[in-house]
Amino acid sequence: MTTLPPEPDPVPVPPPSSHERVRTAFERLAKADRPGLWVSVRTMEEVLVEAKTVDERVHAGEDLPLAGTVCAVDADGPPALARLTDAGAVVLGTTVADPESAAIGLEIVDLALNSSAREIAAPAGVLTLKPTPGLIPATTVSVSAHRLTTAQRAVAAMFGTDSAMREWPADVRLAAGRHPRLGIPAEASLPLPARRAFDVAAASLEASGAVLVPVDVSAFYGAGDAPGARSLLADLDALLLPTVGVLEATLNALDVAAVTVPGDRRPYGITVVTRAFEDQIGIDLASVLTGEQSPDPYPSESVDVVVFGAHLCGQPLHDELHGARFGGLVRTAERYRLVLLDGVAPPQPGVVSGSAGVDGERWRLSPAAFGRFAEGLAAPFVVGRVELEDGSSPLAVLCEPSAAVGGEGLDRYASWRGYLRFVSTGGPRFPG
Repeated sequence: MTTLPPEPDPVPVPPPSSHERVRTAFERLAKADRPGLWVSVRTMEEVLVEAKTVDERVHAGEDLPLAGTVCAVDADGPPALARLTDAGAVVLGTTVADPESAAIGLEIVDLALNSSAREIAAPAGVLTLKPTPGLIPATTVSVSAHRLTTAQRAVAAMFGTDSAMREWPADVRLAAGRHPRLGIPAEASLPLPARRAFDVAAASLEASGAVLVPVDVSAFYGAGDAPGARSLLADLDALLLPTVGVLEATLNALDVAAVTVPGDRRPYGITVVTRAFEDQIGIDLASVLTGEQSPDPYPSESVDVVVFGAHLCGQPLHDELHGARFGGLVRTAERYRLVLLDGVAPPQPGVVSGSAGVDGERWRLSPAAFGRFAEGLAAPFVVGRVELEDGSSPLAVLCEPSAAVGGEGLDRYASWRGYLRFVSTGGPRFPG
């Protein structure tokens, strides 16, 4: 029998260059033949020159998160537009009031900026981010795109570092945890397709671990009720609203962030509303609905800490990492050991110097949250540096060496979870 050689691994297709994407945009613009969408369109030659510059910057090694992205702006294009183009986007033209979703839906542009107040819409294939007012200096702007990643990178690129930008709170939460509490309308009179789209989205989030809480959402409609909105969101991680009747001007006045995603019944969608500065929590929830992995979180200041025992996700002390964002699984260099500590409740291991590697988790916290966490650690645990197998040395929860003297070594398990699995199958408390 003749055995054929294995198929070679597929070669990844590189993304289109900015130059290629601009040519495609003009082709689709001509095919759509919708002049009523535009106030003005720049000449192809002018846009291609800018696209070529972007490609040259990429080839020179610059990291441009929006390279290959074509965008449109409304007549009141934000002052932060220059930051968008610095990140690699090229501007095709200026649109009339509120046509951005159409320009994206026709796949003419990848990204559209709207600075005008409007009723939120959710046409098929188009999602919209409305950042916390003031994070993009000197304007309120929403960003629409086909993909969550594109919209988030565009918003992040426009964040300012000058005095005009609101500062991130030192204790901002970076994630809502495994079981976020989501408010949903206790009563809502909706067209049947809108009700269907909303129920499907709510069920998806509940299946992912969210807890749905029926509440009165009237504070978020009409002119809005700021005290009522603050009181409601104080007890919730986010609010889930059908897009019908939701006004951007109201959300801006209430000082909240929002993400709108299309539902499974056009043109009805779902809007996730969060407290100011908790934009990333809304994006994480929206990613459950879109099935798209969110990129790196927004650039608020943060501190990484590695944990090994009862602070691991799902373990008894994990909630002490308040508002922390999971940063991935890690393994230490081969110079540590895991020891079962005596007299510690709940049962925990200590990480001390040794000759083995230990598995752990990296978590990212705001500076204030990390400060509270570090101050609240009970003896014999301390915060120190740990060397990981990749050579980095983040902060980690370690153990005073004296507390581990005489403790049973857990080297054979490599991780606290490994030891717990052993115990759960009837093994002895102290392995021999």
